Amino acid sequence: MPNEKKTLERLIIGTLNAVDRKLSSLSGRLNYKGESILQSKGFFICVSVFISVALWAFVALDSDSESARTLSVEINYANLPAGFSLYAPTNKIELKISGKINMLSGVRPSDLIAEVDLANLQAGKYTLPINLDVPSFARVISLKPAVAEVEVYRHVERTVEIKARAEGAPPEGMILSSITLDPASAVISGPENEVLAVQGLEAVVALDKLDEGGKARVSVALKAQANVKQPFLTTPTGKLTITPKETNATAAFENEIVGERIPVKVSVVGSPQEDLQVESIKVIPESVSIRGRSEAVKRMQSLVLPPVDITGLDQNIQIMIPMRPEQLEEGVEISGPDRARVEIRLSKKMGVKTFTNVPLLVEGSESGKEWKLSPQSVSLTVEGTQTAIDSLTDGAPCELYVDVSNIVSQQTELPVLVKNLKRDFQIVQTEPEQVRVTAVDGK
Repeated sequence: MPNEKKTLERLIIGTLNAVDRKLSSLSGRLNYKGESILQSKGFFICVSVFISVALWAFVALDSDSESARTLSVEINYANLPAGFSLYAPTNKIELKISGKINMLSGVRPSDLIAEVDLANLQAGKYTLPINLDVPSFARVISLKPAVAEVEVYRHVERTVEIKARAEGAPPEGMILSSITLDPASAVISGPENEVLAVQGLEAVVALDKLDEGGKARVSVALKAQANVKQPFLTTPTGKLTITPKETNATAAFENEIVGERIPVKVSVVGSPQEDLQVESIKVIPESVSIRGRSEAVKRMQSLVLPPVDITGLDQNIQIMIPMRPEQLEEGVEISGPDRARVEIRLSKKMGVKTFTNVPLLVEGSESGKEWKLSPQSVSLTVEGTQTAIDSLTDGAPCELYVDVSNIVSQQTELPVLVKNLKRDFQIVQTEPEQVRVTAVDGK
């Protein structure tokens, strides 16, 4: 067939050249009714018919020759199991086929089928063959790529609240009061593990790009989970999507105010050394000024600093701590020093104990004279260090008596007196404080 084609080509070209030479030699001599034959309508019709027949013969012989075509074909991913989604970065293949030229000329990409079978697959990553279906008259020479890289994952959806985050400075003399979003939530969809790993959604509102009404259309972005480094948590990919991707933000502002001075407070944790207790805690400065939006300032009654650990403390101390409260209302600023001095004073831990029926002694009595007491015993309350109080297991730490020296009356009331009081104790009270003393005949 190729030899016949070449022979026909040489024949047609040679014939046309011979005709051209012959006509050129006759063009000056042949005339018909005063016109050259080469310029007549009949001549041009004959030449056109000859050329058409020659071209038909050339194409008829050429249509039986072999040729090749390269087509871009869409990949069809079929039989995905229910409840799963697919991530496939390759959507098309470059397919090269060969066959007879007259047959290939009519082939369209839609006549070719490239399919990847996903039947019975579980969650995971796979490299799968691409199954081809081409017309019977065509042969596949090559395809790129030859295989499809796919990831099958369990598809879930989750509705998450959108948090607003302001950036930039508010108008001069104003502070940001609130930001409202509409809608205030969005749906995250994609692979189960990635969706569950998302901590939240946020919309960044640029305060300097709001319109006159304090409104703007802002994008919704994924908020990265703390200490997790995964790119899909910061930038949506083909596997993780957000619906909707934008929300309407409305910002409200109010005049900045300066709040009243509020007291600074600090507490302690732990206990000092045994027998000691906290007598006083003093903070310098005792108060600070705060400023911010009115609602937040009103809620702050005091500035509470982190507690000081006094475990095992055995003496008074003075320490400097940062002026950073445990909780600070959003939008509130502290003005003043950045550190506070805390003075902690200790004292001995005291205790009290009451003894009942403590007997009364009589001192100063003259020889041969006796005295009757009413009552003959009293209650005694003493105070001392807790350790000393706990050691009083053998009775009162002193003796009680009445002094009848120089008493000439037959009956009188005398105060209850104390002697031999042990160290580290002091008398709180006796009950009663006085007793009746009656002289009794000694005979």
